[in-house]
Amino acid sequence: MTDLNVWQQAPLNATINHILQRYHEVHRRQLADLIVLAEKVSAVHAGVFPAEVLPLLQGIEADLSNHMMKEERVLFPMINQGAGRGAAMPIQMMMHEHTEHEAAIGQLLALTDNLTPPEGACGSWQRLYAQAREFVDDLNDHITLENEILFARVLAA
Repeated sequence: MTDLNVWQQAPLNATINHILQRYHEVHRRQLADLIVLAEKVSAVHAGVFPAEVLPLLQGIEADLSNHMMKEERVLFPMINQGAGRGAAMPIQMMMHEHTEHEAAIGQLLALTDNLTPPEGACGSWQRLYAQAREFVDDLNDHITLENEILFARVLAA
Protein backbone atom coordinates (compact mmCIF):
# COMPACT_ATOMS: atom_id res chain seq x y z
CA MET A 1 0.00 0.00 0.00
CA THR A 2 1.23 3.43 -0.90
CA ASP A 3 1.77 5.64 2.15
CA LEU A 4 -1.10 8.04 1.58
CA ASN A 5 0.27 10.58 4.07
CA VAL A 6 3.21 11.26 1.75
CA TRP A 7 0.79 12.37 -0.95
CA GLN A 8 -1.33 14.62 1.28
CA GLN A 9 1.27 17.39 1.05
CA ALA A 10 3.14 16.51 -2.16
CA PRO A 11 2.74 18.80 -5.16
CA LEU A 12 -0.14 17.58 -7.32
CA ASN A 13 2.15 17.05 -10.32
CA ALA A 14 4.39 14.80 -8.19
CA THR A 15 1.36 12.74 -7.18
CA ILE A 16 0.29 12.47 -10.81
CA ASN A 17 3.79 11.43 -11.89
CA HIS A 18 3.79 8.77 -9.17
CA ILE A 19 0.40 7.46 -10.34
CA LEU A 20 1.59 7.30 -13.95
CA GLN A 21 4.79 5.42 -13.13
CA ARG A 22 3.70 3.25 -10.21
CA TYR A 23 0.21 2.36 -11.39
CA HIS A 24 -0.57 3.14 -15.04
CA GLU A 25 2.63 1.65 -16.46
CA VAL A 26 2.51 -1.30 -14.05
CA HIS A 27 -1.18 -2.09 -14.73
CA ARG A 28 -0.53 -2.27 -18.47
CA ARG A 29 2.21 -4.87 -17.94
CA GLN A 30 0.22 -6.75 -15.29
CA LEU A 31 -2.86 -7.10 -17.48
CA ALA A 32 -0.89 -8.16 -20.55
CA ASP A 33 0.79 -10.89 -18.48
CA LEU A 34 -2.48 -11.94 -16.83
CA ILE A 35 -4.24 -12.35 -20.17
CA VAL A 36 -1.44 -14.51 -21.58
CA LEU A 37 -1.56 -16.72 -18.49
CA ALA A 38 -5.37 -16.86 -18.50
CA GLU A 39 -5.36 -17.89 -22.19
CA LYS A 40 -2.94 -20.70 -21.39
CA VAL A 41 -4.78 -21.92 -18.29
CA SER A 42 -8.21 -21.74 -19.93
CA ALA A 43 -6.95 -23.73 -22.94
CA VAL A 44 -5.22 -26.42 -20.88
CA HIS A 45 -7.94 -26.69 -18.23
CA ALA A 46 -11.08 -26.10 -20.33
CA GLY A 47 -14.12 -27.33 -18.45
CA VAL A 48 -12.45 -26.89 -15.06
CA PHE A 49 -11.06 -23.35 -15.18
CA PRO A 50 -13.89 -20.78 -14.94
CA ALA A 51 -14.61 -19.88 -18.57
CA GLU A 52 -15.68 -16.34 -17.62
CA VAL A 53 -12.26 -15.36 -16.24
CA LEU A 54 -10.48 -14.75 -19.56
CA PRO A 55 -13.19 -12.51 -21.10
CA LEU A 56 -13.51 -10.69 -17.76
CA LEU A 57 -9.77 -9.97 -17.70
CA GLN A 58 -9.91 -8.83 -21.33
CA GLY A 59 -12.78 -6.49 -20.44
CA ILE A 60 -10.91 -5.15 -17.42
CA GLU A 61 -7.89 -4.49 -19.62
CA ALA A 62 -9.96 -2.65 -22.24
CA ASP A 63 -11.89 -0.60 -19.68
CA LEU A 64 -8.84 0.27 -17.58
CA SER A 65 -6.75 1.16 -20.65
CA ASN A 66 -9.47 3.53 -21.83
CA HIS A 67 -9.83 4.99 -18.33
CA MET A 68 -6.08 5.59 -17.92
CA MET A 69 -5.88 7.17 -21.38
CA LYS A 70 -8.62 9.66 -20.40
CA GLU A 71 -6.73 10.52 -17.22
CA GLU A 72 -3.44 10.89 -19.10
CA ARG A 73 -4.80 12.96 -21.99
CA VAL A 74 -7.55 15.02 -20.33
CA LEU A 75 -7.81 15.01 -16.55
CA PHE A 76 -4.17 15.02 -15.45
CA PRO A 77 -3.21 17.85 -17.85
CA MET A 78 -6.19 19.85 -16.50
CA ILE A 79 -5.01 19.30 -12.94
CA ASN A 80 -1.39 20.16 -13.82
CA GLN A 81 -2.64 23.40 -15.43
CA GLY A 82 -4.38 24.38 -12.20
CA ALA A 83 -8.01 23.68 -13.19
CA GLY A 84 -8.95 23.01 -9.56
CA ARG A 85 -12.73 22.69 -9.17
CA GLY A 86 -12.98 23.22 -12.93
CA ALA A 87 -11.96 19.55 -13.17
CA ALA A 88 -14.98 18.43 -11.12
CA MET A 89 -16.91 16.88 -14.03
CA PRO A 90 -14.04 14.70 -15.32
CA ILE A 91 -13.17 13.76 -11.73
CA GLN A 92 -16.75 12.62 -11.11
CA MET A 93 -16.59 10.52 -14.29
CA MET A 94 -13.29 8.92 -13.23
CA MET A 95 -14.70 8.15 -9.78
CA HIS A 96 -17.74 6.54 -11.40
CA GLU A 97 -15.42 4.42 -13.54
CA HIS A 98 -13.45 3.48 -10.42
CA THR A 99 -16.68 2.05 -9.00
CA GLU A 100 -17.09 0.02 -12.20
CA HIS A 101 -13.49 -1.26 -11.93
CA GLU A 102 -14.16 -2.30 -8.34
CA ALA A 103 -17.29 -4.18 -9.47
CA ALA A 104 -15.29 -6.03 -12.14
CA ILE A 105 -12.69 -6.98 -9.52
CA GLY A 106 -15.52 -8.22 -7.32
CA GLN A 107 -16.68 -10.44 -10.18
CA LEU A 108 -13.14 -11.77 -10.64
CA LEU A 109 -12.86 -12.59 -6.94
CA ALA A 110 -16.25 -14.32 -6.97
CA LEU A 111 -15.38 -16.43 -10.03
CA THR A 112 -12.03 -17.52 -8.61
CA ASP A 113 -12.91 -18.27 -4.99
CA ASN A 114 -11.09 -15.07 -3.97
CA LEU A 115 -8.16 -15.97 -6.25
CA THR A 116 -7.63 -19.31 -4.52
CA PRO A 117 -6.35 -21.95 -6.94
CA PRO A 118 -7.95 -25.36 -6.59
CA GLU A 119 -6.09 -28.21 -4.95
CA GLY A 120 -3.50 -29.59 -7.36
CA ALA A 121 -3.62 -26.55 -9.68
CA CYS A 122 -0.72 -26.38 -12.13
CA GLY A 123 2.04 -23.81 -11.76
CA SER A 124 0.54 -21.55 -14.43
CA TRP A 125 -2.83 -21.49 -12.66
CA GLN A 126 -1.16 -20.71 -9.33
CA ARG A 127 0.96 -17.99 -10.96
CA LEU A 128 -2.15 -16.52 -12.65
CA TYR A 129 -3.97 -16.16 -9.35
CA ALA A 130 -0.88 -14.86 -7.51
CA GLN A 131 -0.29 -12.21 -10.19
CA ALA A 132 -4.00 -11.37 -10.25
CA ARG A 133 -3.87 -10.82 -6.47
CA GLU A 134 -0.96 -8.41 -6.95
CA PHE A 135 -2.91 -6.57 -9.68
CA VAL A 136 -6.07 -6.36 -7.54
CA ASP A 137 -4.12 -5.01 -4.57
CA ASP A 138 -2.33 -2.47 -6.77
CA LEU A 139 -5.57 -1.35 -8.42
CA ASN A 140 -7.23 -0.89 -5.04
CA ASP A 141 -4.27 1.20 -3.84
CA HIS A 142 -4.36 3.20 -7.08
CA ILE A 143 -8.08 3.95 -6.76
CA THR A 144 -7.67 4.93 -3.10
CA LEU A 145 -4.81 7.32 -3.92
CA GLU A 146 -6.79 9.00 -6.66
CA ASN A 147 -10.18 9.18 -4.93
CA GLU A 148 -9.10 9.99 -1.38
CA ILE A 149 -6.00 12.09 -1.99
CA LEU A 150 -5.54 13.47 -5.50
CA PHE A 151 -9.16 14.12 -6.43
CA ALA A 152 -10.11 15.27 -2.93
CA ARG A 153 -7.24 17.78 -2.93
CA VAL A 154 -8.07 19.08 -6.40
CA LEU A 155 -11.75 19.55 -5.53
CA ALA A 156 -10.86 21.27 -2.23
CA ALA A 157 -8.59 23.79 -4.00
